[in-house]
Amino acid sequence: MIGLARLDSLLDECLVSFPVIPERLRHRGSSIHFRPTQSHPLLLPVDLETPYSNFHPANFILAPPDIASIDAVLHQHHLQLSLVQSAVWKLAALRTRLEQSASYLTQSVLSHKALTSPVRRVPPEVLGEIFFHCLPTAPYVTPHDVEGPMVLTQVCRHWRTIAMSTPRLWSSITLHLDRATNEQYRFMCEAWLSRAKSIPLAIRVLNDLDGPDLAATPDIVHWFCRLLVRCQDFWWHGPAMEELTIPFSMNAISSPLSRLRVTSHRATPYIVCLPSATPRLNTAFLQCINLHLHSLDHISIPWSQLTELTLHFALLDSTVLLQVISLCTSLRVLTASCLCADPDQLTALHTLGGGAIHQETLQRLELRVIRHGLSALLDALTMPALEELDVAFCYRERDPWPHAEFSAFVERSRGTLKKLVVKQNKGVLKHMTEYGALIPDLSIMTR
Repeated sequence: MIGLARLDSLLDECLVSFPVIPERLRHRGSSIHFRPTQSHPLLLPVDLETPYSNFHPANFILAPPDIASIDAVLHQHHLQLSLVQSAVWKLAALRTRLEQSASYLTQSVLSHKALTSPVRRVPPEVLGEIFFHCLPTAPYVTPHDVEGPMVLTQVCRHWRTIAMSTPRLWSSITLHLDRATNEQYRFMCEAWLSRAKSIPLAIRVLNDLDGPDLAATPDIVHWFCRLLVRCQDFWWHGPAMEELTIPFSMNAISSPLSRLRVTSHRATPYIVCLPSATPRLNTAFLQCINLHLHSLDHISIPWSQLTELTLHFALLDSTVLLQVISLCTSLRVLTASCLCADPDQLTALHTLGGGAIHQETLQRLELRVIRHGLSALLDALTMPALEELDVAFCYRERDPWPHAEFSAFVERSRGTLKKLVVKQNKGVLKHMTEYGALIPDLSIMTR
């Protein structure tokens, strides 16, 4: 430290003592004849003026004595030049060493500063909670090195230890069925989910086995069975595989499954088969955008315990929807699309009589797209707990608003409705005064 201070002081003294050659005197042909006001022992004399300085640009022929004098000057200047070049080399070497010292000092400053960083004082449980909020926003995590939670294990040993010991970070995963044929892939997935310990899992399965020769082998089925019995949230996407309906019947009494999602882009086969002994199941999302759902023959789930249900199909028969409403005796939220009714269905609906289908628990009903048959549907329903009805017509202003059927439905349901949303049909606006008198607290919105 003392040596560096002495070197810094010495360099300051040298810079003050060493003259700066004016730019106008540096070009060829100018004589150099200046003297510094002070000198330093480490600096060479800079008085380069000689009796021959003014003759440089002239066409002058020297006498032998002058040549000897100039040779003496040149010898002295060569000595001085060698000393200057040696000093430049030493200063360059000194600069390299100083830059290395500066780099080492910078690294030391950063490492010592990191020791006092506030993040080091964050308790592990708080840091684990922060890590949880760093997970991808999608509810099912796809393992990737540059996303959470894997990226958190690559920061430092402390973070890796906390991340690996926080079960919630590892309780969700997306599985690809075609990759499950690889033993290394299955081992990776098992290692991932093992870190979740006893926490219920959220698993999404992407069935990519589309070819006729690609089928789930017994090994894959057995592997899935061991994973799915721990599922609280399960999403199956792709063609159905009957072999994989077994896991939910294994020890179903203690099955933690509470949320089921089955989606597909192909009309066949669309099969959803669960045993009735899944006591915690309360939410289901069933979707196939290329299927016209005529019946519930291939869908078997414990309807009576559902509290939230979404049905999204290319077409959904109104009679099927009424059947679902009858079966779901605990339902609170129902979303359905795209609702349709052919003449035979309309006839069947009208034969039911006014308010034949009683649903005592439903609080919100959303019919996202209804092509035909809303009047017959309302005529068949009684919903005393309904607070919100959201109806979206398929064709703008094509069908009349079923005023009589809606009024009768509200009267049968004892006027509990608080919010009515109607899309693609302004006909409801003609009856707002009447509806306001019938239900004073009713809010009507049109889009």
